[in-house]
Amino acid sequence: MVSLPFAGLAYTLASVGPQVSVAAPTFFAGLIGFLSNLAIAECNGIIMETFDTSDLQPGMTGRPRRDLPEAIRKRRTNFSSFPRVTGAFAISQTCAFLIAAAATGAGGVIERRLGAQAATAVVAGILLILTLLLIGVVTRFKQIQIIPTQRYGTNVLSGPEDEWKPVIIGNPSGIMRRMSILELGGMTRWKEIRRRNRLTGLEGY
Repeated sequence: MVSLPFAGLAYTLASVGPQVSVAAPTFFAGLIGFLSNLAIAECNGIIMETFDTSDLQPGMTGRPRRDLPEAIRKRRTNFSSFPRVTGAFAISQTCAFLIAAAATGAGGVIERRLGAQAATAVVAGILLILTLLLIGVVTRFKQIQIIPTQRYGTNVLSGPEDEWKPVIIGNPSGIMRRMSILELGGMTRWKEIRRRNRLTGLEGY
């Protein structure tokens, strides 16, 4: 993802005219296509990681080994990631198509006024700006509490079945987690985990 704008810059420098072999701009054009698909796949993975709640099954740490009373079973939710993930994909794809349509029209105007090489340089600059914005969105900068303090380091599955138990996924090293702007959204898996852990409203999140 980070190397994509530099590949665009290399394509700009290689497409100077007949004095450079056609193999050089062809190679860099193929590299841009490969890195673009890689960036799209990486962004799709980020969306799944941020909005996927399918692992938050009833009981949060697995299904119970025995039948539960009806009153307890009603309080448990079988989460599905599909509405949130598909919504995120729909928003991202809509923005992508709108930006691509605008780039197609603007690219033709820039190429006619500045030339083909200058137009590719502008595209490389736009790729650099978008890459920096994406890095800013996914950079984790804020410490947010995920696990209740009173239950950290204890056996959360102990106690009566009807007792409230916090959500603990995996083997966390602490009660805090660094969060990015994307993960601070209201529909993310971490917001859902904090809601189940009765931590919403703290620290303004």
